[in-house]
Amino acid sequence: MNGRSFTFAIFVLIIGLAIFGLVSSVITNPMGVLRNIGIMLAVVGIFYLLYKMFTNSSGSANSQSSYKRAAKQSNRKHGKQNVAPLSNSFFKSNASNDKGKKGTPSTLKRKRKQSHLTVIEGKKNKKKDRASF
Repeated sequence: MNGRSFTFAIFVLIIGLAIFGLVSSVITNPMGVLRNIGIMLAVVGIFYLLYKMFTNSSGSANSQSSYKRAAKQSNRKHGKQNVAPLSNSFFKSNASNDKGKKGTPSTLKRKRKQSHLTVIEGKKNKKKDRASF
C-alpha cells in the first residue's frame, strides 16, 4: 500500500466509525443527542458573540469616523467634483471626427486638473550608519 491509499483508508475508517457511533447514539438515547447538539450550538454562539464584541470595538468605528471627518474636510476645501466616466461612444465619435483633421490635438490629451492629494508625513526611522560601530 502506498501512503496515499493508506491515508484514504484510515480516513474512511474514521468516518465510518463516527457514523456508526452517531446512529447507535440516536437509537439508544435520542434526547441525549439533542441535548449534546444544543450544548454545542450554545458554545459556538457564545464564542461568536465574544468574537463580534471584541472585533467591533472602538477601533473600527473610530477609523470610520476619522474617514468621514477627512472626507467632509476635503469636500469643504475643494468642493464636489463631478466626474463622469467616459463611454465608448465618446471614443468612437472622436475617432471618426479626427480622421479628417490631422493638425488638431486630440481631445483625449487635454490637461487634467491637478489632484488635491496631500502627503502625510509619518515618523520615519533613520537608518543607522552601518560603517561606524
